[in-house]
Amino acid sequence: MTAEGQQQRKLVEVPDALRGFGRWQHQGEAGSRWLAALPDTVVEWCDRWNLKVDGRPMHGYNSLVVPVSRGSEPLALKVTWPDRHMEEQVLALRLWDGHGAVRLVDADTAAGVMLMRRLDHTRSLRDVPLEEAVPVIGTVLRRLAVEPPHGLRTTGAIAAQHRRELAAQWEDLGRPMPRRTLDRGLELAGELSRDDYSVLVNNDLHYEQVLRTWDEDWAVVDPLIVSGVLEFQVAPLLWSRFDELGSSRVEWCIDALADAADLDRDRARRWALLRAVEYWLWGLKASLTEDPVRCRHITEALMCPRGVPVAVSIRWARGPRRAEEAGDTDP
Repeated sequence: MTAEGQQQRKLVEVPDALRGFGRWQHQGEAGSRWLAALPDTVVEWCDRWNLKVDGRPMHGYNSLVVPVSRGSEPLALKVTWPDRHMEEQVLALRLWDGHGAVRLVDADTAAGVMLMRRLDHTRSLRDVPLEEAVPVIGTVLRRLAVEPPHGLRTTGAIAAQHRRELAAQWEDLGRPMPRRTLDRGLELAGELSRDDYSVLVNNDLHYEQVLRTWDEDWAVVDPLIVSGVLEFQVAPLLWSRFDELGSSRVEWCIDALADAADLDRDRARRWALLRAVEYWLWGLKASLTEDPVRCRHITEALMCPRGVPVAVSIRWARGPRRAEEAGDTDP
């Protein structure tokens, strides 16, 4: 390693949080070697692509992101575990070509490295009030809806899988939701497995992963992709900021997303309900404590026809027995 490389290596400190927890842990000895080699990997690719480290490394669950520059151009070097998700992410970023997503400058999928335009990581839609953030993220959702490549998992196939598995999951978890909620989820899964159009959908779109660009636009990072209907992605935009949204504004959020992304409102509501039912069960199985409660509130808000007050909707969704147990016996 050259003297310059040694100097660069000193600047690449792997955060303790990534050392302690990440996807690499599921890869056995290979994952441990990948983690230990991260500083050398960064130096190697800085040398190949003529980059200089110029900031403190950041991380996610799956990767290390190092601020770098080439001349006066601010960039970000991302090193991630090389797998199918990484390959699909590179594919998506190339298809979007900087329109609604971070611009990919270069990549080597075998090595798990990507070079991207740098965004302002201190400014995300998570910090923007919902009244402004929801229309913006809806616009981003629509901008990303390009023709999908062949071979991706489809939203219809995901719905069909839910149709096969939800009832058994419900039983295994001790029937944690009303039967009528499960039945509605199963009904919707059957209907939505037959969705009839297909675009590229970012399956991991949420407010924290939409960052400000240096020209005051917004761009997605770290996409996971499927092929199918845009309405599939409404539900995470409900539960990821549900504590601010509340049950009374679930319908408002769906309407605002539908307006901004040109969605079918009824399909958006149905997908939101199905995905909330599925994530409620998945979250309980994964021992999550907060998201299953959020999903319960979302399903209750969506289980009655539009226009019914939320409190009445919740009583209807829980059913007579659940309402009596809660001490709520009003007609």
